Amino acid sequence: MVEKFFRQFIRAGYIAGIAIMIASLPQSKLGLSIAQFVLTGAWILERYNLRKFRDFYTRNSGWKVISGIVPYSFYLLFDSIACGFKAFFRNKPALIFSSIYLLHLAGLLFTTDFDYALKDLRTKIPILILPLYISTSEAFGKRQFYWLMLLFTASVVVRTMINSWYLFHHYYIDIRDISKPVSHIIVGLLISFALFTMSYLIIRSRTYTWKLKTALFIVFSWLIVFLVISQASTGIVVSIITGILLLIILLLKNKKPSIKAALLISLVVCIGGIYLYMHKVVHDYYAVSPVDTTKLDHYTSRGNRYIHYPQFHEKENGNYIFTYIQWDELRMAWNKRSKINFDSLDKKKQKIKFTLIRFLASKGFRRDEDGVNMLTKEDIRYIENGIANVVYRKEFSIRGKIYEILYGFDKYRETGDPTGSSLIQRLEFWKASWGIIKSYWLTGVGTGNMNEAFQQQYEKMHSRLAKDQRWRSHNQFLSIFVGFGIFGLLWFLFAILYPPLVMRKFSDYFFLVFFIIVMLSMIPEDTIESQAGVTFFAFFYSLFLFGKKEEDPI
Repeated sequence: MVEKFFRQFIRAGYIAGIAIMIASLPQSKLGLSIAQFVLTGAWILERYNLRKFRDFYTRNSGWKVISGIVPYSFYLLFDSIACGFKAFFRNKPALIFSSIYLLHLAGLLFTTDFDYALKDLRTKIPILILPLYISTSEAFGKRQFYWLMLLFTASVVVRTMINSWYLFHHYYIDIRDISKPVSHIIVGLLISFALFTMSYLIIRSRTYTWKLKTALFIVFSWLIVFLVISQASTGIVVSIITGILLLIILLLKNKKPSIKAALLISLVVCIGGIYLYMHKVVHDYYAVSPVDTTKLDHYTSRGNRYIHYPQFHEKENGNYIFTYIQWDELRMAWNKRSKINFDSLDKKKQKIKFTLIRFLASKGFRRDEDGVNMLTKEDIRYIENGIANVVYRKEFSIRGKIYEILYGFDKYRETGDPTGSSLIQRLEFWKASWGIIKSYWLTGVGTGNMNEAFQQQYEKMHSRLAKDQRWRSHNQFLSIFVGFGIFGLLWFLFAILYPPLVMRKFSDYFFLVFFIIVMLSMIPEDTIESQAGVTFFAFFYSLFLFGKKEEDPI
């Protein structure tokens, strides 16, 4: 009776650890750490031989019990841990996946900065312990698994509600700050995965009533809206590509002509709609208000001379930025209306005078005192916050995000400076990565030398990227290549592809969707270089491969 209660208690502890981790993924790094400690305790005690402990206590008495009970308890604990590792070593797929952590340990051989290396190893601990714990513990049945996925969805919804509060009350400078302490990009990926989780539970699962499915559909709709208003570009792009890939897979697997036709129509409408929208936005961006440079006005309404820079072709909403500029009038008029000095920086650390002239151009105003006076108080606040185009303030449209990308591309093409555009900066990160790889293609730079290697490479390239923006690869595959060389990259790919292939898990809906989302995220991001990112990767990978008893066929 006691042993049965003990086993149930430990199992409850394990489930609690899993639940805390799921609930903490969108919310709290501290919660993720607490979950790992709870899982560690449950895993150690899961195989604890309570019967041997009881036999020792009943066979001995007096001083033998007093002197021996503590050492014997520790012996049983170590025996429990040994049994767990024996089970783990027999699970080849789990062992191979966790070897990604050993790859980082091997990188210490080429490391000189051990402080950073040890920090990186602490961050990557989930890759080692989560497959160990989940693959050697009892897997979840379908009903339990679905409730865990509902908990995950609920936690994501709570995160979006919190973010919405910050968003609508403008408690942020950069919109990416609303998701802290978890990365805005990771939150976008979690929302994307929650969308596909709910899709399955709504369409396929027979576990839930129509009332609950209706509630899930409402939540599904809300998450789509939130992705757009929060400008979670990575989450939006990943969701769209994942959806298209799923439609293609379903089209290939389904044999019913009527369903194949419906899927094909859906695919064409989806791709066609995206193409037409993108084409319209790009066309609108590059549509230029005609300017005859030989007939430009030379004086403002106050008799001050304009300065024109016709050689610069940067524009906002079709209006050239560097025409009709009167710097003295701008300085005087701006300093009357704002507490941030004209020659200072906006809240995004950009020169506010350039944010101002871009914003004025986006509204079709000349860059003089009259133009500044036509700005509303709300416009002034947007400029102070670093918003350079009136379109960017429209939170319910992704048009502004596309405009930002196009402006960054045009600026880079004109000046060679990638600073300020997240997409163009990534091209600079990748260029730096490739420069390092060419020098260290065989061994890599090691686990702890990444930051130093990148700073040296940027100097070597004479990069025009601002020094506070000179980051690492922002591509997980390049990051692994830089750190561990060609063989490290090949092993990384093997370690994430072999387990699902040998276990035939690509036919499981949840694993397939998760795998697509993670692989796509690794193209523009170092997904496993943060605590939230590596936990998201290691946890769901382990849960879907080793932690669920029944497959959910696609």
